[in-house]
Amino acid sequence: MSKNSSDNWVVNQSIRLLEKYPLCDACLGRSFAKLGRGLSNDERGRAIKISIMMELDRKIKDHQLKDLDEISEILFNMKSVGKSLHDQYLKSQFQSRPCYLCNDVLSEVKEDFFSKALTILRERRLRYVLGVKLSSRVQELEMDFAISNGLVYYESMKAEIRRDVGKRLSALGFEPEIDNPEAELIYDLDSRTVEVITKSKRVLYLFTRLSRGVPISSWYSKQGDSLDKEIEKKIIVPFIEPSDVRIMDPYPLIIEDMEKDEMEVLGYKLLKVSNLNKSEFRLIMQTKPLSKVYRITFYSEEKIGHEIYEGVQDMLVEAKSLEEAMLKIKDLNLQVISVDLLKAEGKHERIRALLNRRE
Repeated sequence: MSKNSSDNWVVNQSIRLLEKYPLCDACLGRSFAKLGRGLSNDERGRAIKISIMMELDRKIKDHQLKDLDEISEILFNMKSVGKSLHDQYLKSQFQSRPCYLCNDVLSEVKEDFFSKALTILRERRLRYVLGVKLSSRVQELEMDFAISNGLVYYESMKAEIRRDVGKRLSALGFEPEIDNPEAELIYDLDSRTVEVITKSKRVLYLFTRLSRGVPISSWYSKQGDSLDKEIEKKIIVPFIEPSDVRIMDPYPLIIEDMEKDEMEVLGYKLLKVSNLNKSEFRLIMQTKPLSKVYRITFYSEEKIGHEIYEGVQDMLVEAKSLEEAMLKIKDLNLQVISVDLLKAEGKHERIRALLNRRE
């Protein structure tokens, strides 16, 4: 058919697809999923096919198609929607072809996932999100299909399955919990099984550190001691000071699956604030101090700071980081003995205060 046979871009693009691929209603509709809000991909794809069928019928009746055989591939690839028009005008036997992308199993997969997920949720009452595992072959097939045909409005098969199953579960009172799930229910398209992956619970703590040389992560431990090794939990750090800097002003620390309200270990004092949902976690990780006040203890024969004992002095330096603080005193040629973080100011203080009040 002529590539300029229709002024309707979606219909014209769909005809080009159906000249090459047999597509079920959902897989054709998913090729234009970001157009026509409120429609399911099944509805979208069927509507497109009906529009194509009506346009082809008009062209046949207006004698604009001299050779009807040129539309036979399109009708075959439209599957059941194209059968009536084929049987009306063509003498060949109608061919039933499996969908190029889903092999006609998409509806069956959604029903199976819904049924198995519902059974799990009725038994366990989890806060959950849905996941879908496709084989590498199907993922590559989808990607090549979308890219080679320039389908800028395409939606992945994974997204369609998750959304449609999630809607059905929500209608029964089992709404997915995007921000704070306990588990992910992952459907494997090859094995037709649902795996329940328990999500780690992220807990916000505030900590001070009176020891020196004991890092939070074992990656940076020189002596073998570290906080994560001692408490045997995964720790996520929004911002931190070098391990030889004592921290007097409470800093945030996120520990996975930690239950204790408070703890003192290796010079660290930990105090629980609250559990974090996804958006709160992201906010904490993105919010850094604007300024810090360091107490630098040093030796100098000259009187520069507050003298503690025979040349041993200290001074307060305000800076954005320890590196900046050390640059500020570089020209003084001090023999630095130790550094303590006394105060950190910024939006992180207000955020942690809000979370603390929430509990």
